[in-house]
Amino acid sequence: MMQTLKLVAVLILLPVLLGLFGTWELQRSTESYRQLGQYQAELANIRPRLQELASKDKRAWIEIDHRRVDVQRALIQIAETEDDNRQLLGMTRVMTGLAWGVVMLGCMAALVGLLGLLALGWAGSRALQSRERLLHTFTRVSRILPFVLVGHIVAMAAAVAAILTFEGLGLWHAGRMSTGEIKLMVAAFLIGLVCLYSIWTMGKQLKVMLHMFEPTPMVVLGQSVTPEQAPLLWDLVRDLARQLEALQPDHIVLGMTEGFYVTSSDVNLLPGDAHLTGRTLHVPIVYLGLLDQAQTRAVIGHELAHFAGADTEYSQRFVPIYDGISRSLQAVYQTMLSSDLLQRTMLRPAFMLGVHFMESFDHAVNHWSRVRELAADAAGAQVASNVAIASALLRISALEPIVQGLLSKHVGEATNPKPDYVMPTHLPSLLLHALGDQVLTLPEEELATQLPHPSDTHPSNGERIATLQVTVDEAFRCGTHPVDAVQACAAMDRYFAAPEQLHGRITESFLAHYVSLDAEAVEQLRTYASHVTGEVRLHEGGRLRGVTTLIIVSLVFLAGAALLLFTWLYPDVFKVQTAMAYILGGVLMSLAVFGLPHTLRLLLRADTTALLLTPDHFVFANLKAPLPIAHINDFGLQIGKGILLNLLLEDDAPLPELTSRSFFAPDARLNKKSRWVQLQLVQFCRDNKTLKIEELAELIGTYLSAATPRRLLAQRLEEASVN
Repeated sequence: MMQTLKLVAVLILLPVLLGLFGTWELQRSTESYRQLGQYQAELANIRPRLQELASKDKRAWIEIDHRRVDVQRALIQIAETEDDNRQLLGMTRVMTGLAWGVVMLGCMAALVGLLGLLALGWAGSRALQSRERLLHTFTRVSRILPFVLVGHIVAMAAAVAAILTFEGLGLWHAGRMSTGEIKLMVAAFLIGLVCLYSIWTMGKQLKVMLHMFEPTPMVVLGQSVTPEQAPLLWDLVRDLARQLEALQPDHIVLGMTEGFYVTSSDVNLLPGDAHLTGRTLHVPIVYLGLLDQAQTRAVIGHELAHFAGADTEYSQRFVPIYDGISRSLQAVYQTMLSSDLLQRTMLRPAFMLGVHFMESFDHAVNHWSRVRELAADAAGAQVASNVAIASALLRISALEPIVQGLLSKHVGEATNPKPDYVMPTHLPSLLLHALGDQVLTLPEEELATQLPHPSDTHPSNGERIATLQVTVDEAFRCGTHPVDAVQACAAMDRYFAAPEQLHGRITESFLAHYVSLDAEAVEQLRTYASHVTGEVRLHEGGRLRGVTTLIIVSLVFLAGAALLLFTWLYPDVFKVQTAMAYILGGVLMSLAVFGLPHTLRLLLRADTTALLLTPDHFVFANLKAPLPIAHINDFGLQIGKGILLNLLLEDDAPLPELTSRSFFAPDARLNKKSRWVQLQLVQFCRDNKTLKIEELAELIGTYLSAATPRRLLAQRLEEASVN
C-alpha cells in the first residue's frame, strides 16, 4: 500500500503540482502582458501630443513626478520607455509560452502516470481470467511500459526546466538591475540547465530503462550432460516425455544445489559460462540415489508436464519472461547503486514502477502457478503413482536441509582448508555416505514447506498431498525411510556411462566455483583492510596561539604590577587618581591570573594525544582501556564551540570505564544513557596540521570501515589455526 501511495505521489501528484504552478505562472504572465500593453498604448497616445507641443514651442516643459522636464527630453524618455516596454512585451510572450509548456507537460506527465497505474491494475485483474490472457497482457505491458517511463521522466525534467527559466526571466525589468537580482537569474538558469542536462543524460540511461523489462539469462552452477554421458537418464526423460506427450528438454544439467526444475530461459552455465538456449531440465544428482525409481519418475514427470498441453506455451513464453524481468530489475537496482545522484534520481521512478508492475501480476502468477503445479503433480502420478509423487515431496523436504548442511560443510572446508586438507573427488558419493548416518524426520510445519525452485511459487506440501488423495501417514512412511548409502550410490551411478569421471568434474567445478568466489571476497576484504595500515595521533594543536596568549597574559600581568609599583613609589604623580590607579593595576593583574589557566591549557593540550586511531581500537587519554572499533556502531561530528566527535556504541557493547578527568588534558566524556563517547576539541590536528571537518570525517570513517574486513580476516585465520 505504501509503495502504491509513493507511486501516486511521484507519477501523478507531483506532475499535477507542477501543472498548477504553471497555471499560476500563466496567470501572472497574462496579467503582466495586459498591463504592459495598456502602458504601451498610453505612451503611444501621449507621444503625438508632446510632439505637437514641441512643434509650437521648443522651450515648453511639462511636469513629470513633480519635476519640470523639457518637452524634448520628455520625448526622448518616452521613446526609451517604449523600447524597454517592447522588450518586456517580447519577454512576457516567451514567459507565457513557457507557462503553457509547464501546464501541458505537467498534465501530460500526470495523465501518463494515471493511465500507467490504471493499466497495470486492469492488466493484473485481466491476467486472472486465463493463462493466455496473463501471457498476452504481461507481454504487451512489458513492451510499452519502458517508453511510458522515459516519456514521463523527460516531461517532468522539461517542466522543471521551464519553471526555472520562467522565474529567471521574471526577474528581468527595465532599468538598472541589482547584483542580487542578476545572481538570482543566473542561479535559476543554471538549475534549469541542470534539468536539461538530466534530459540529455537520459540518453545514457535510455538503454537501461528501455531494456529493463527484457529477460536476462539464468545463472546455473552445474554440468550439462549429453545422451552419451548419461544414456539411462536421457532414456528415462525421453520415455516420460513420450508418455505425457510433452516436449523433450534440449539440455539436462546436473547440479549439486537447488532442486528438480525445468526452464525455457536462456541459461549461463557456471563455472565455464557456457550459454544454453531452449528447454533445460535441472537434476540434482544426489537425489537420483536418494529417491527410488518410482519417485524419480514421478518428480521428473512432474517437471516435464510443464511442457505438455496447455502449460507448454505458458512455460516456454511467459515463465522465461517473468523470471528474466525479475533478474533485470535486480540489475537495474545494482545500476542505481553504482550511479551518481542525478542518474539515481532519474532511475528511481522507473524502478518503483517496475516493482509495482511485477507486483500487479503477482496474484495472477501465484494463482496460475498453483494450478499448474497441482496439474503437474497429477501428471507425475500418471507416470508413477499418487503415493510416489506424494512421498517424493516429503522425502525431498526432509532431506533438503541435511543435504544443504553437508554441502556447506564441504564448501567451508574447501574455502578455509586445514593444512592437511585434500579436496574430495567424489562429492556426490560422500554426501550419500554421510546421509546414511542420518535419521530423517519431518516436523509438522514441513507440510507447509514449499520446495526450492528458482522461479515458481509452489503450493504447500500439505495441499499437494491432500489433492493427490494420499494420507500424510502413508506419504511419510514411504518418504522418510533411512538412506542405504551403497544402494543409493549404485542407483545414482547407473544413469551414467562413466560415473567416476562425472563425479570428478561435478565436484571440481562445484568446489572450485566457491573457492574462486571466496578468494575474490577475501581479496576485497584485504583491499578494504589495507586502507588502514598504521596509527594516527590526533591532537588539539594551537601551540603558537598558546604562546601568543601567554605573552599577552604576561604583559598584562607585568603592566598591572608595574602600575601598582609605580603608584606606590610615586603617589604624588597620580594625586587624587591614586585609588583609581591601584584599582586599574589590580584589575590587570586579576585578568592575567584568570587567563593564565586557559593559556596553560592551550599549551599543555596542544601536542598531547587526544585520540589515537589504531586499526582495531580508538584510544582516548582518559579511558582505562582502548575502545574496540567493533564496539562502535556509528559516529557523528558537530560544529559549535570547536568540534565535537560523537561515537555511538553498539547496544550489546560494554560501557567503557573513565579515569578522572583533567582540565589540562583532552579528555572524553561518556553519556551512559544514550551510549555516546564524546570528545570535544577546539580543532583536530594531525602532525600539527589542522584537519577540515570533511578530512576528519573521512579519516574516522576509513578506520571504522576498515575494521570489519580486518576482523573477518582475523576470524578466518583463527578458524584455520583451530582446525
